[in-house]
Amino acid sequence: MNVKRAARLTLTLALAAAALAGLALVLSIQSAHAQIGGEVYVLKQLGRPSPVVYVGEYLTFTILVRNDTAFTITALPLADTYNSAVLAYADAVPPPDSVDEGAGRLDWSDLTTFFGDQPPGGQIVVVVGFIAEHPQAAVVNAAEVHDALGESGALSGTTSTVGDTESVGGSSPVHKELLAGLSPQVGQPLTFTIVVTNDGFTTMTVAPLVDTYNPAWLAFGYAVPPPDLVDTVGGVLTWTDLTSWTGDVPAHGTVSVTTVFTALAATEGVLNRAEVAGGTDWYGNDLGGGADEVPITIIDRPAPTPAPTPTPTPAPQPKPKPQPTATPVPQPTPVPVSISVTPLLPETGRAVRAPSLHLAAALLVLGAGVALMVRGCRR
Repeated sequence: MNVKRAARLTLTLALAAAALAGLALVLSIQSAHAQIGGEVYVLKQLGRPSPVVYVGEYLTFTILVRNDTAFTITALPLADTYNSAVLAYADAVPPPDSVDEGAGRLDWSDLTTFFGDQPPGGQIVVVVGFIAEHPQAAVVNAAEVHDALGESGALSGTTSTVGDTESVGGSSPVHKELLAGLSPQVGQPLTFTIVVTNDGFTTMTVAPLVDTYNPAWLAFGYAVPPPDLVDTVGGVLTWTDLTSWTGDVPAHGTVSVTTVFTALAATEGVLNRAEVAGGTDWYGNDLGGGADEVPITIIDRPAPTPAPTPTPTPAPQPKPKPQPTATPVPQPTPVPVSISVTPLLPETGRAVRAPSLHLAAALLVLGAGVALMVRGCRR
């Protein structure tokens, strides 16, 4: 009985050992097949946190290539395809061996010539730069490793696709305002400024502008730059392209227009509107338009206040010049002298004036006596 039991135990142990050996062999074969069946891992990503890209912006994609096989890679071709209707190739590190812009394809014939052979687990990074030229909601960009070779022969490759990128176009907002400090009055000029902004990342090459007003309330005077078309009946000013005066508008740049009107009548809520529509950028994309309007109130001109009559101010009289003061000359004091005058007849026989009244009276009496005597003799 002991011999039989021992034989059975020996047989059981031998079978168990054979089973374990077979299991180990199977596991080793599966492991070898798993290692041989490894692949080259490829991951392509947008080189920015936000997938939104504006037209004119420079953007990059990073392509990670990792050797997930058990063999050293000695040849590593890479192809990168992009949407050429949206993106334009700019540069890459390392640069591709061929660029087909029409098909939107970049090809590297063998990345190991730049990075060297890649051992198991080795990885490299390729950076590709593009310019967003046109807007589109979803931009597909794919990278693929193909025809890779290892020490044991051909290796399977992989493709990585980026499809959540969005390209957004620019716009051209408008801001219009009345010149600060102006009070709209009938008969007075009104000056407006219009500012058009290139709200994008690429140059604005065409900037049409239309300015509308009510000709019953406002009369157009002039503008800088002058409009190409003036409709005074409909109240429309048209600039077909402001860049013909100012030159192309750079990214985030502005262009200004000044318009001058004359207020014709008093009213409230007059609207003066400016609008840009049909603008295009460097790549021929239509830019989103913009508009702005300015409500104003026009009042009558106040009646003129008569100016006060100025009080005439007497002209200042010239001051008389000081006259020189004559120095008084002392006069001699007369000394009375008693002189006895005897009347004499001059040599000519003429009598001199009576020296006194007594002589005159005596002569009168004498004359009167002579007259009486002559009269008595005649009788």
